[in-house]
Parts: sequence; C-alpha cells; structure tokens
Amino acid sequence: MPSSSPFRALSVALLVVSCVVGLAGLPAEAQAPNQAEVIPEPSCSAVSTPDQKKDEDTIRRIEQGWLTAEYQGNPRFLDCLLEPDYRTSGRDGKIRTRQSVIDYATQASKPPRAVPLLESIVFVHGDVAAAHSIMRTTDKEGKPKEVHFVDSYIFHDGRWHAFGGADL
Repeated sequence: MPSSSPFRALSVALLVVSCVVGLAGLPAEAQAPNQAEVIPEPSCSAVSTPDQKKDEDTIRRIEQGWLTAEYQGNPRFLDCLLEPDYRTSGRDGKIRTRQSVIDYATQASKPPRAVPLLESIVFVHGDVAAAHSIMRTTDKEGKPKEVHFVDSYIFHDGRWHAFGGADL
C-alpha cells in the first residue's frame, strides 16, 4: 500500500487524537511540565472607562477615572490609557514619563486615598481632545487649594489614549 493512501492519513489522525485524549485525563503537571500557571491581566477594554464616545462627557469620565487610578492605586488603568511615548511636564519644568506616572499609581495604593471630584473643560476635535481639569483639594495643613492640569488625548482602537499633559 503506498504511503500516501487515505488509510495511512486516517491512522495518523487516529494516533494524534488518541494521544490528545490520553493527555486530557492526566494531571496538569503531566500535561505541561515546568510551566507555571499564568494569570492573565485583565484586558484594556475591561479596565478602561466604559462606553467611550468622541464626546466631552467621555473625556470627563476618563479624567475622573485617571485621578481615581492615581489615588487608589490602579496602575493597569494607566497602563492602558497612556500612549507608549506619553510625557507630562510639571510646574517645575520637569518631564515625567509614562512609567513614572504608572509607578506613582502603584505606590499610591497603600493606603488608598479619597478621590476629589474634578471640574473639566473639554474640547473635542475629531480624533483628538484636550481637557483642562481643576481639582479642588487641601494641602498638607488642611487649607483649600486648587490644582490645574491639562491632558491631551487621541482616539484609536475604539478608545481614548492620553499622549501628553502639563501641570499648570
């Protein structure tokens, strides 16, 4: 019988199926030796602000979500929001990178802090948007203070991403 016969193909297929079925009944260690169980991070669509549209309300919700992520320690939210080349400038002129913003949120999680509400003035122009936000909070001595900042966004892959900012 030639090696390319349908009977040979069928026997190879049956052999493969029997091997797979045989492995299914084995414990996980026997099926995939030396592989640690990996728990995947939630997808960006699962941690991002829901129902994103190209409108002012969505940008306001994202701004509040960003502040919440920083105050309560949710670096995954920022990892999904910030573009890889994201930069922001402080009032002192220092530039902070995407990673430094994410690191700040990681440290902020201990303990989580109350999140102040923002007032945001938003401009949307097609696939780009800018938000000037005002945070009313208190300083270390408990005196009221306002913090102003601007964030710039671009819309792609079905959601908004921040690409730059500045503390005013």
